[in-house]
Amino acid sequence: MIPFLLTLIIWSLRALLKSGGTLVIENLALRQQLAAYARCQKRVHVQHQERMFWATLSKVWASWRSALIIVKPATVIAWNRRGFQRYWRWRSRKPGRPPIPREHMALIRRISTDHPEWGEDRIAEELAIKLGVHHSTSTIRKYMVSRRKPRDGQTWRTFVKNHAKQIYACDLLTQHTAFFAVVYIFVVMEIASRRIVLINATTSPCLPWVKQQIRQMTPWGKVPRFLIHDNDGIFGQYRDRQTRVNQGRRYRCHLDLWLREVIGIEGIPIPYGAPNASPHIERFNRTLRKEALDHFIFLSARNILQVCREYVNYYNGARPSQATHAIPDPYPELSKPRPKTSRVVALPVLGGVQHDYRRAA
Repeated sequence: MIPFLLTLIIWSLRALLKSGGTLVIENLALRQQLAAYARCQKRVHVQHQERMFWATLSKVWASWRSALIIVKPATVIAWNRRGFQRYWRWRSRKPGRPPIPREHMALIRRISTDHPEWGEDRIAEELAIKLGVHHSTSTIRKYMVSRRKPRDGQTWRTFVKNHAKQIYACDLLTQHTAFFAVVYIFVVMEIASRRIVLINATTSPCLPWVKQQIRQMTPWGKVPRFLIHDNDGIFGQYRDRQTRVNQGRRYRCHLDLWLREVIGIEGIPIPYGAPNASPHIERFNRTLRKEALDHFIFLSARNILQVCREYVNYYNGARPSQATHAIPDPYPELSKPRPKTSRVVALPVLGGVQHDYRRAA
């Protein structure tokens, strides 16, 4: 910027020392050279200080457009607008009201910490009347110590963790055959151990079929206390998401009513549109699809059920669960002392899709 200004000052002094005729001839010669230069150059790179020069010249000289050759006049006007925007952006770099003194911030935090039940209005009156510090309630609310309001009851995660040994979760997933038939796979999991209690498949699911699966999963009185399920229409959902009252209890679907009165299980439907409320069974469905179902082309529901049952035997008895860091229901031979120097063998599962690694006896 400084060399550019020095050059302008030197040329201005030289112009003052020359006569009028000499300036006219020199101006004519310079304009001819600029015209020739403009014909051979497509675009001229203009530096920042040159933009500032033409932006300033356009404000003080009315005939600046007649002397401009390197760029269009609209470009100079755009430079003026851009400089105006940058100036006011710099002036307004700190929007809003100025911050209050630091000692006032510390005082507000101290009072809100000592008395979390006080609101911004009470703190504002305390500061104004007793201490002579006047601030708006919005400013005091900004610097108060924020606290999360305690919940009335336990969270869903806490409930599942505390009652994991008494909770089963069920879900349905679909699988297509080679003939484009849709097969529904019904899965029931024990939350505490991640053990798959039941798995079955059908092409025509209905509420009586689901009831029969639940009867089979609870033999000889081994009944869980809760059963988590989604809001599938197969479970007999009541219309328009209305609940039905029976003996002082509300039920969202017919399955919950039947579970309570016949089996003695309390059905817990998850919220609408919230599959993450039952993440354990959803994660198993993904594992089953990724490690077993995606590797085969099925011809019938029976073929799918065979693959699912073989994988469930491997999942319960030999596959370590990352959530519990254990095997849900390990094979009896896994509980026996194992030799430390014997050969490691890989037992194929599902024809070699998965492997069960053991030490040879």
